[in-house]
Formats: sequence, C-alpha cells, structure tokens
Amino acid sequence: MLAQTFRCTRLARRTTAILLASLALALCGSAALAQDFVYVVRAGDNPWNLTQRYLKSIDYWPRIQDYNQIIDAQAIQPGTVLRIPVAWMRGERTRARIVDVRGEVEQQVGEHVAPLVTGMQVEAGAVIRSGDDSSLTLEFPDGSRSLVGANTELALREIRRLKASGAQQLDVELRRGHLENTVRPVGRGGGRYLIHTPAAVAAVRGTDFRATAAGDGLRAETIKGEVALHNRRGTTRLPAGTGSHVTPGKAPEASSRLLPAPRLDKLPERIDRVPFRVPIEPVAGAVHYRSQIAGDAGFTALDSDRTATEPAILGRDGLADGSYRLRVRAIDGRGLEGLDGEREIVIDARPEPPFPSAPGGFATEERVRFEWARSPEATGYHFQLAADADFERILLTRDDLQEAQLTLEDELPSGNYWWRVGLSTAAEGRGPYSDIQRFRRPPPGPAAEPPQVDGDVLQLRWRATDGAVRYEVQLGRSGDFAAPEHTLETTTAELAMPRPEGGTWHVRIRSQEAGSPPGPWSKPQQIEVPQSHWRAVLILLPLLLAL
Repeated sequence: MLAQTFRCTRLARRTTAILLASLALALCGSAALAQDFVYVVRAGDNPWNLTQRYLKSIDYWPRIQDYNQIIDAQAIQPGTVLRIPVAWMRGERTRARIVDVRGEVEQQVGEHVAPLVTGMQVEAGAVIRSGDDSSLTLEFPDGSRSLVGANTELALREIRRLKASGAQQLDVELRRGHLENTVRPVGRGGGRYLIHTPAAVAAVRGTDFRATAAGDGLRAETIKGEVALHNRRGTTRLPAGTGSHVTPGKAPEASSRLLPAPRLDKLPERIDRVPFRVPIEPVAGAVHYRSQIAGDAGFTALDSDRTATEPAILGRDGLADGSYRLRVRAIDGRGLEGLDGEREIVIDARPEPPFPSAPGGFATEERVRFEWARSPEATGYHFQLAADADFERILLTRDDLQEAQLTLEDELPSGNYWWRVGLSTAAEGRGPYSDIQRFRRPPPGPAAEPPQVDGDVLQLRWRATDGAVRYEVQLGRSGDFAAPEHTLETTTAELAMPRPEGGTWHVRIRSQEAGSPPGPWSKPQQIEVPQSHWRAVLILLPLLLAL
C-alpha cells in the first residue's frame, strides 16, 4: 500500500521534477551537488527504513524519487547511488565549545548578555562579540575551528549534525570583524560551512581560510582547499593561495594570488622590550604588515595582533615574558592578507631596565658621570659603554654596580659614545639593557701658544679646532679659576686684549661646535706678562716733579 502511494505520487510529479532538477543544476552547477548527501543502496533498504534513517519525514520520500528519477521504489537495486538534499535530512542541534579566550568577549542570547570564558558551550542563536585586543576560538563538534578576532560580531545561525553521516551543518553570519577558520573536510557526508555577510556568502567544504567583513564589503583568503564566494551578481572560486574582495551590490572580484610569506629568518630570537617594533625585509606589493602573537602553536587566542604601515613586526605593551609563536602577513592594496611567515620568539623584557638620566646629548666634564633611576627592588646594576651603536667595540662593562650612578676614572677622548644600563632583582633575575643612549664628547680646548705683547696689547694664538665656531678664553691669577679676572670670546683662533698687569697669569681655552655646548677646558697654562716700566715711570713722575 505504501509503495503504491509512492508510485502514484511519482507519476504525478515526474515531469515537473525533472524540469526543476535540470534548472537547478544549470543554475548552480556543482554547488547543488555540494548540498547533497550521497548514499549507496544496500541489500534490505526500502523507502520506509531509508526515511527513518535519513529523512525528516515520510513526506520527503516522493521528492527523493523525483530527485533521483526512480521509477519503482520497490525495485531499487543494491549499489544504486542516491543523492539526498541535505535540507531534507534528519539532524540534531549541537553546540560549539570555547577553546580559549583573551580580553573581553561576550555572548547575547535574546536579551541576556554574559561574558564568555574558556570551556563554555554556545548554541545556535547566540550572538558573539569581541572587544579591543580580544579574541577567542570556537571549536565545533567535528573538530573544525574558528578564531574570532578583535572587534568582531557574529551570529551562530545553525550548528547541526546529520544523523545519517554525522556530518556537520554550520551557518554563521559575520556582521563585522575577522574570522580565521580551519574546516574539516566533509567528503560525501553532506557537511557544509557557510559564512553569510552583507556582501556575499562564503561556502566551504574543508579548507583553511580567512574572512573579514568591513564597511567596504567582504575580503576572503584561501590558504588550503577551496572557497566559493557567491551573491546574486555572481560566483568566484578561490583555490589555495588566492583571495578576493566583494563589494555589496557587485559580483565578487576574480581571484588573485596572495602575497608571499615575509622572511623572518633574520629576526632576533629574543626580544627584550615591550612594546616592540622590529624591522623585516619588505615584500613587493605590500602596503601593510600584520603581526599575530600567540602562546600556543594553534593560535587559539591572540596575545597581540597589530598592523604596521612599514615592513616591521609589532608587539603590544604588556606581553608577558615567555615563548610565543609569531606569524606575519603582508597585506596588498586591496586589503587581502598574504601567506603566513611563522616562527618562535622569546620575550625576555623583565625586570624592566631603569630610566637613563645623565649625561644628555653631550658630556663636557673632565670625568664623565652616568646616572639612572634607582629601583628599590634592584639587587645590582649592569652597565656598558661602547664606541659604536651596535656595541661591537665595547669600552667598559660593569656588572657589579650597587648605586644608580657611575663616574669614570679616566678622561674620555673626544668623540661619540653609546651606553646602556640594566638591573637585576631577586624575583626576576638579570633584566635586559635599557634603550641605547648616545652622547658626544666635544674636543678639549686647544693649548695657547706663547703670548705676544705689543705695547698695551696682549695677543694670544692657538691651533684652530676642527668644527669650532666659537672659543672662550679665561685668564686668572689663580690656577683653579675660582674667580677668573678676564673671560673673553672670539670666533677665530686668536685673541687681542688690553695688556693686563705684569706678572704670572693662568690661561685656559675651550671651543664650541655648532649646535653643541662648549667643550671641556684645556689644561691651564701659566704665562708671564712682562712688567711695564713706562707705567712705573708715569706713576712716579708726579712725585719727581714735586721735588
């Protein structure tokens, strides 16, 4: 009786079904087959047990007959291939699990909003939102995963498992933000993974791909497998290593090759400062570079996610010390992110170094003094002075300093110098050096030649200093120059001044370069100014005339 009902229904619908099926295949091509569950008939199968196992209700069996052009439902031979549209199949609701979380993420179900934490489960109907510097990973029952980036909002429209094959039916609405997905291959089990956006739908059957929904549309990049982008205007397929951009109201752009992975082999293995910016080799065609840092190789949550406008990797402030996985992508002018360059890095930035305070840009004192901020937790300080910015020519290393200062015992020659300082604590051990500080030691003042006295004028000359734009000269009766009697300036390597009183004088000179304070004084020199006999005569002349 049941079989007769099936046959009658089949005769009534056969012609119409064939036309509809042909039209569907012409419009969708292989996309229609992607929504079918493929079943091979076995001995003992009949319309009743097939319906019980696979279909939502007995009403769907006549449709199966028409869809597969079966004339006699009771005469289906073992080995016959049946295609069953997934939408007609029995399924059960399942859940996704929160694998890992960073920052502030929440879910909204109806009017109820609650934070998400690792280990929680979420169901279809939930809306998930992430904040600044936040991320999480969703794991679905078949093992597929989606990394949800910062400032993302998505709705879980459907999470369903087909009873016939165990295949997963996943439907996500990406309203804004960024997803990075690893989807398990679905084979012939009727699985699907759809991402809906205002611009297009991304359909996936086992792949690694990314999707970004922004105001200008949808950007998608396929790393492995294949993704189909579809909207009413057209369809574009993205094989591995390609990407596309879709603008609302327009057909998806043709696929284009993704930029290659940046080279990271020259990065330092240890990074001793956060936040950090480390240059890398540029990638041709790149306008931005994205750096992602995670504590695990699976990148289940991002400890840092930054984008640079120049070829460099960036790390945010607050990254804890430890080992991390780093991946970097070059981004082209359309915003498509390229292939990943990946490696391990170690952050060792604690205890943080003290703040250097002196000297500033120049050091003119005879014995240079270095100073830095004192730390109450410090058990000691380590210091280095070098003659080059790369610290290949280190002049002094001290690892035994107990005070937040160091005065050099010897006088430094003129030139450019670089220094850095770090500290150690009982809790965190030895920390990294500070940012490198540069200072210049101007050349010392030149030595004066023997003076010349011409009448009432004293002339001093000295060898010109390279780069000097000004000289300062002091004469004093005392060699310590505590209160010099004369201080004069000149722009040339000579000076003419009124002849001072005769006797012993001390003279010192210092030069000044453009844009620099005056340099160190020359070593004091002792000069003799002859006594002026005419002056004595002039003093005694009134006395002689009075006699």
